[in-house]
Amino acid sequence: MKKFFQAAAAIKECASLCYTGAMCFYMIFLWVFRQEAAPLPELFSLLLVCVAAGAMQVAAFSNLLFKKLAYGWRMVVFAVPFFAVLTAFAVGFGWFPTENAGAWLTFIVIFVVIFVTITAGIELYYRLSGRKWDDRLDWYRRRKGE
Repeated sequence: MKKFFQAAAAIKECASLCYTGAMCFYMIFLWVFRQEAAPLPELFSLLLVCVAAGAMQVAAFSNLLFKKLAYGWRMVVFAVPFFAVLTAFAVGFGWFPTENAGAWLTFIVIFVVIFVTITAGIELYYRLSGRKWDDRLDWYRRRKGE
């Protein structure tokens, strides 16, 4: 039961961060395209996508399902089902004209660009913060050796 509540809390945190970020971008696009309001079905679909993204992040990047899985495979385990879920929501909620091949191409390109950008940002963050901790550990070892 403890693992269930830990997973639920992690999903809630991931979904909340995702929804907040998505809403910030959505508000910018509403402003740029001079829209006065956001349709409730779009907001609800965005919420459901963010909850699904949170669940898939926890499943792919925690040790709940996969104890020993390389990080690259974890990204695949997240990206492929998430793309399928996004596609289902795009079709179900009419995010774009599904009969238009150019719209599909744009959808796929946007997904890949956002996924690569977020992955690169996270990787950069962890490398920089890891380097910071390495520097602190080196400083500690030098001081201890003196």
